[in-house]
Amino acid sequence: MTATIGHFLQNLCGEYSNQKQAFENPPLFAHIFLRYKPIEHLQPGSILLEQTYAVDPKHPYRLRVIRAEELTSGIIKLWNHTFKEPDRFSSATFDQDCREKIREEDLILLDHCHYQVRQLDDGFHGELEPGCRCIVRRDGKETYLVSSFHLQGDELSTLDRGHDPQTHDRCWGSIAGKFHFQRISHWAENIPETWL
Repeated sequence: MTATIGHFLQNLCGEYSNQKQAFENPPLFAHIFLRYKPIEHLQPGSILLEQTYAVDPKHPYRLRVIRAEELTSGIIKLWNHTFKEPDRFSSATFDQDCREKIREEDLILLDHCHYQVRQLDDGFHGELEPGCRCIVRRDGKETYLVSSFHLQGDELSTLDRGHDPQTHDRCWGSIAGKFHFQRISHWAENIPETWL
Protein backbone atom coordinates (compact mmCIF):
# COMPACT_ATOMS: atom_id res chain seq x y z
CA MET A 1 0.00 0.00 0.00
CA THR A 2 1.06 3.57 -0.60
CA ALA A 3 1.62 6.38 1.88
CA THR A 4 -1.37 8.20 0.38
CA ILE A 5 -3.73 5.32 1.19
CA GLY A 6 -2.23 4.86 4.64
CA HIS A 7 -2.75 8.54 5.42
CA PHE A 8 -6.34 8.41 4.14
CA LEU A 9 -7.24 5.32 6.18
CA GLN A 10 -5.68 6.76 9.33
CA ASN A 11 -7.88 9.80 8.87
CA LEU A 12 -11.01 7.80 8.00
CA CYS A 13 -11.17 4.96 10.52
CA GLY A 14 -13.41 5.60 13.49
CA GLU A 15 -16.97 6.20 14.59
CA TYR A 16 -18.93 9.31 13.60
CA SER A 17 -22.24 10.80 14.72
CA ASN A 18 -24.39 13.66 13.45
CA GLN A 19 -26.10 14.04 16.84
CA LYS A 20 -25.74 17.84 16.97
CA GLN A 21 -27.27 18.30 13.52
CA ALA A 22 -30.06 15.81 14.19
CA PHE A 23 -30.99 17.40 17.52
CA GLU A 24 -31.03 20.88 15.99
CA ASN A 25 -33.07 19.83 12.93
CA PRO A 26 -35.03 16.67 13.84
CA PRO A 27 -37.57 16.91 10.98
CA LEU A 28 -34.80 17.05 8.37
CA PHE A 29 -31.96 14.88 9.70
CA ALA A 30 -32.13 11.49 11.36
CA HIS A 31 -29.52 10.73 14.02
CA ILE A 32 -27.06 8.36 12.33
CA PHE A 33 -23.80 6.63 13.21
CA LEU A 34 -21.13 5.97 10.57
CA ARG A 35 -18.42 3.46 11.45
CA TYR A 36 -15.26 2.55 9.53
CA LYS A 37 -13.33 -0.43 10.92
CA PRO A 38 -10.31 -2.17 9.33
CA ILE A 39 -10.74 -5.84 8.41
CA GLU A 40 -7.18 -6.93 9.05
CA HIS A 41 -7.31 -10.41 7.51
CA LEU A 42 -8.70 -9.34 4.13
CA GLN A 43 -6.75 -7.61 1.38
CA PRO A 44 -4.87 -4.49 2.55
CA GLY A 45 -7.09 -1.43 2.58
CA SER A 46 -10.29 -3.36 3.38
CA ILE A 47 -12.62 -1.38 5.65
CA LEU A 48 -15.97 -2.41 7.10
CA LEU A 49 -18.50 0.41 6.67
CA GLU A 50 -21.58 0.37 8.88
CA GLN A 51 -24.43 2.88 8.93
CA THR A 52 -27.04 2.66 11.68
CA TYR A 53 -29.84 4.80 13.04
CA ALA A 54 -29.30 5.82 16.67
CA VAL A 55 -32.76 4.50 17.53
CA ASP A 56 -31.81 1.02 16.25
CA PRO A 57 -28.04 0.70 16.77
CA LYS A 58 -27.83 -3.09 16.52
CA HIS A 59 -29.38 -3.34 13.06
CA PRO A 60 -27.31 -1.53 10.41
CA TYR A 61 -29.32 -0.30 7.47
CA ARG A 62 -26.18 -0.35 5.33
CA LEU A 63 -23.23 -2.71 5.65
CA ARG A 64 -20.42 -2.57 3.11
CA VAL A 65 -16.77 -3.36 2.61
CA ILE A 66 -14.76 -0.67 0.88
CA ARG A 67 -11.24 -1.33 -0.36
CA ALA A 68 -8.78 1.48 -1.01
CA GLU A 69 -6.41 1.34 -3.97
CA GLU A 70 -4.26 4.15 -5.38
CA LEU A 71 -4.80 4.15 -9.15
CA THR A 72 -2.59 7.06 -10.09
CA SER A 73 -0.54 9.38 -7.95
CA GLY A 74 -2.83 11.04 -5.42
CA ILE A 75 -6.08 9.45 -6.65
CA ILE A 76 -7.60 6.71 -4.50
CA LYS A 77 -10.29 4.36 -5.73
CA LEU A 78 -12.65 2.93 -3.12
CA TRP A 79 -13.99 -0.37 -4.40
CA ASN A 80 -17.48 -0.87 -2.98
CA HIS A 81 -18.79 -4.30 -1.91
CA THR A 82 -22.01 -5.47 -0.34
CA PHE A 83 -22.62 -8.72 1.55
CA LYS A 84 -24.42 -11.75 0.21
CA GLU A 85 -25.88 -12.27 3.70
CA PRO A 86 -25.56 -8.98 5.61
CA ASP A 87 -27.48 -10.25 8.64
CA ARG A 88 -24.65 -12.70 9.36
CA PHE A 89 -22.27 -9.80 9.93
CA SER A 90 -24.52 -7.15 11.46
CA SER A 91 -22.48 -7.19 14.70
CA ALA A 92 -19.05 -7.32 13.01
CA THR A 93 -18.03 -3.73 13.77
CA PHE A 94 -17.86 -4.36 17.52
CA ASP A 95 -17.55 -8.17 17.53
CA GLN A 96 -14.06 -9.20 16.47
CA ASP A 97 -14.97 -12.89 16.24
CA CYS A 98 -17.76 -12.05 13.81
CA ARG A 99 -15.51 -9.71 11.84
CA GLU A 100 -12.82 -12.37 11.50
CA LYS A 101 -15.35 -14.67 9.81
CA ILE A 102 -15.75 -12.32 6.83
CA ARG A 103 -14.32 -13.91 3.69
CA GLU A 104 -13.87 -12.64 0.16
CA GLU A 105 -16.56 -15.06 -1.01
CA ASP A 106 -19.07 -13.32 1.29
CA LEU A 107 -18.76 -10.12 -0.75
CA ILE A 108 -20.38 -8.88 -3.95
CA LEU A 109 -18.64 -6.15 -5.94
CA LEU A 110 -21.07 -3.31 -6.65
CA ASP A 111 -20.60 -2.45 -10.31
CA HIS A 112 -20.21 1.25 -11.11
CA CYS A 113 -20.59 2.20 -7.42
CA HIS A 114 -16.98 2.97 -6.60
CA TYR A 115 -15.59 6.25 -5.32
CA GLN A 116 -12.69 8.38 -6.43
CA VAL A 117 -10.93 10.25 -3.62
CA ARG A 118 -8.51 13.15 -3.85
CA GLN A 119 -6.61 14.92 -1.12
CA LEU A 120 -6.82 18.70 -1.40
CA ASP A 121 -5.71 21.49 0.92
CA ASP A 122 -8.89 21.15 2.97
CA GLY A 123 -8.90 17.37 3.37
CA PHE A 124 -10.12 14.39 1.38
CA HIS A 125 -12.90 14.72 -1.19
CA GLY A 126 -14.68 11.65 -2.54
CA GLU A 127 -17.24 11.32 -5.31
CA LEU A 128 -18.99 8.40 -6.90
CA GLU A 129 -17.48 7.55 -10.27
CA PRO A 130 -19.15 9.52 -13.08
CA GLY A 131 -21.66 8.05 -15.48
CA CYS A 132 -24.91 7.75 -13.47
CA ARG A 133 -24.57 3.96 -13.51
CA CYS A 134 -24.73 3.10 -9.79
CA ILE A 135 -28.29 1.78 -9.65
CA VAL A 136 -30.16 1.74 -6.35
CA ARG A 137 -33.64 0.26 -6.09
CA ARG A 138 -35.78 2.28 -3.68
CA ASP A 139 -39.54 2.00 -3.12
CA GLY A 140 -39.87 -0.37 -6.06
CA LYS A 141 -38.17 2.00 -8.47
CA GLU A 142 -34.71 2.04 -10.01
CA THR A 143 -32.71 5.21 -9.38
CA TYR A 144 -29.11 6.16 -9.91
CA LEU A 145 -27.01 7.29 -6.97
CA VAL A 146 -25.15 10.59 -6.76
CA SER A 147 -22.89 10.54 -3.72
CA SER A 148 -20.02 12.57 -2.29
CA PHE A 149 -18.14 13.08 0.97
CA HIS A 150 -15.60 15.44 2.52
CA LEU A 151 -13.29 14.35 5.34
CA GLN A 152 -11.29 16.96 7.23
CA GLY A 153 -9.84 16.18 10.62
CA ASP A 154 -12.64 14.86 12.83
CA GLU A 155 -15.41 16.18 10.58
CA LEU A 156 -17.08 14.18 7.84
CA SER A 157 -19.85 15.47 5.59
CA THR A 158 -21.81 13.28 3.19
CA LEU A 159 -24.53 13.73 0.59
CA ASP A 160 -26.41 10.82 -1.02
CA ARG A 161 -29.28 11.30 -3.43
CA GLY A 162 -31.15 9.06 -5.84
CA HIS A 163 -32.31 10.35 -9.22
CA ASP A 164 -34.71 9.15 -11.88
CA PRO A 165 -32.75 7.69 -14.83
CA GLN A 166 -35.06 9.33 -17.39
CA THR A 167 -35.93 12.73 -15.91
CA HIS A 168 -32.92 13.06 -13.56
CA ASP A 169 -35.29 14.42 -10.90
CA ARG A 170 -34.36 13.72 -7.27
CA CYS A 171 -36.35 10.74 -5.97
CA TRP A 172 -34.84 10.34 -2.51
CA GLY A 173 -32.10 11.67 -0.28
CA SER A 174 -31.51 14.79 1.75
CA ILE A 175 -33.58 17.82 0.80
CA ALA A 176 -31.77 20.02 3.33
CA GLY A 177 -28.18 19.49 2.21
CA LYS A 178 -25.27 17.52 3.57
CA PHE A 179 -25.18 15.37 6.68
CA HIS A 180 -22.49 16.66 9.05
CA PHE A 181 -20.78 14.08 11.25
CA GLN A 182 -18.31 14.49 14.08
CA ARG A 183 -15.84 11.75 15.01
CA ILE A 184 -16.55 10.34 18.46
CA SER A 185 -14.05 7.43 18.41
CA HIS A 186 -10.67 6.95 16.70
CA TRP A 187 -9.88 3.48 15.32
CA ALA A 188 -6.66 4.20 13.44
CA GLU A 189 -4.81 1.98 15.93
CA ASN A 190 -6.67 -1.01 14.44
CA ILE A 191 -4.98 -0.53 11.05
CA PRO A 192 -2.27 -3.19 10.56
CA GLU A 193 1.25 -1.78 10.37
CA THR A 194 1.75 -3.67 7.12
CA TRP A 195 -0.90 -1.43 5.53
CA LEU A 196 0.98 1.77 6.37
